[in-house]
Amino acid sequence: MSPKYVLDPFSEKYAHRTSSMLSSEIRDLLEITARPDIISLAGGLPYTQAFDPQVILRLVSRVLAEDCAASLQYGPSDGFAPLKRSLTEIMREEGTPCLPEDLIVTSGAQQGLEFISKIFINPGDHIITEAPSYVGALNSFLSYQPQIHAIPMDEEGMVLAELRNTLQRLEERGERAKFIYTIPNFQNPAGITMSRDRRYALLETAEEFDCLVVEDNPYGLLRFEGDPVPTLRSLDESKVIYLGTLSKIFSAGMRIGWVAAPHPVLEKLLLAKQSADLCTSSFTQRIAHLYFAEEDWKGQVSQLVEIYRERRNVLLASLDEFLAELCSWTHPQGGLFVWVTLPAYIHASEMLASAIDAKVAYVPGSGFFPYRGGENCMRLNFSYPEPEVLWEGVKRLSKVIKREVALAKSLGLQGKPAGGRPHGQE
Repeated sequence: MSPKYVLDPFSEKYAHRTSSMLSSEIRDLLEITARPDIISLAGGLPYTQAFDPQVILRLVSRVLAEDCAASLQYGPSDGFAPLKRSLTEIMREEGTPCLPEDLIVTSGAQQGLEFISKIFINPGDHIITEAPSYVGALNSFLSYQPQIHAIPMDEEGMVLAELRNTLQRLEERGERAKFIYTIPNFQNPAGITMSRDRRYALLETAEEFDCLVVEDNPYGLLRFEGDPVPTLRSLDESKVIYLGTLSKIFSAGMRIGWVAAPHPVLEKLLLAKQSADLCTSSFTQRIAHLYFAEEDWKGQVSQLVEIYRERRNVLLASLDEFLAELCSWTHPQGGLFVWVTLPAYIHASEMLASAIDAKVAYVPGSGFFPYRGGENCMRLNFSYPEPEVLWEGVKRLSKVIKREVALAKSLGLQGKPAGGRPHGQE
C-alpha cells in the first residue's frame, strides 16, 4: 500500500494549524508533467537553458578558488553584504531606491512570504489578496489560519471599490485587515498589470484603513510591451513590504530572494529567519553576487524577454486559432502566464484527467482562490516550452475542451456553472 493511504498514527499529536496546510496543486502536477510524453503548460518554470553553463562554471570556480572556506561556512542571517548591494542595484533598474540595510536575503521569495505570515498572522486575523492569487502565498497564509478576503480583478488590477467595501465592513465591526497582498506586475496567475492610477489609489486606501501592503514582484523586469509603471515601494516605503527574487532572472535553483521593509518589520523578519535556517546559503549568495557584479546580467534579461515575448505571442496566437469561439484569456504585457476562462459550465479540475490522457497539462484555476472560485478557469505557462511545443499543446488542449463542451451540451448542462469547492479539497 502506498504511504499516502496509510492511516496516520500521529494525527492527534499535530498542531491544529496543520489542518490548514495544503499541498500546492502545481507541485502535485510536477511528477505527471515531468513525463516526456506530456506537454506541460502548467509549471511556472523559467527557461534556464538560455544561460551559458560555462558562465556558471566560471563563477563557481572563482568562489571556490578565492573564498572557499567562507563560502562553505555559515553567514550573516540578513545576507551576504556584497550581494545585498547587488540586489539594491536590481531594484534601481525598476526605479526603486533601496539601501542594503533596508533588506534581508531569504531562501527564495517563498520563504519571505512564510516569514511575513509568521510575524503578522494570528488565527482569525483578516488579510486581503487578489482573486485569483499566487497559490504559494495562499498556502503560506492559510497555514496560519487567517480569514482571507479575495478581491476580484479587472484589466487594471484589484478592483478598489470592492477592496474599499471590504475594509469598510471590517471597520464597522471594529476590525482591520493586517495587510493587502498584491502582485502588481504581470500577476501570477492572471498575467494582469496594475495600472499606475490604481497603484496610487491602492496606497491611499491602505493609508486610510491603516493597512500594510505586501508587494510581490518576481516578474517586474520581464516586460515585453507597454510603459513601465512604478513599484509600490517606490511610491511609499513606509507602508510597503517588498518581495524580490532571483528565480526569474537568474536561477530558481539557487533559492535567493529578499524582503525590503520598514526597519521595525525587518527586525521581526530577521528573528523569523534565525529560527528557520539561520542564513541563506553562503555558497549560492557568493555565486549570485559575482554574476550580478561582473556579468552582463542586463543583457541576459533582455535575451529572456525576447524569448518570452515570442512564446507569449505563440501562445496567444494558438489560443486565437483553436479556442476563439469558446474561451477568453488575458493578454499579459510580461511575466510567464496567461489566464484562460472556459465556458461557465466546464470544471477545469475535473477536465484535467482528460487533458493528461491527451498528453497536455495545465493548472486548474480553483487552486488560485483561498476558498471558492476559478472553477471554470486555468493558468497556462508559456516561458518553458519551445514555440512549436506551445502550439501543439494548445491544439491538444482545444480538442479536450471541445469534447467537454459537446458532452455538456448533450447533457443539457450549459446553464449550470461549475460548482465551487473549498481551496485544496476534492
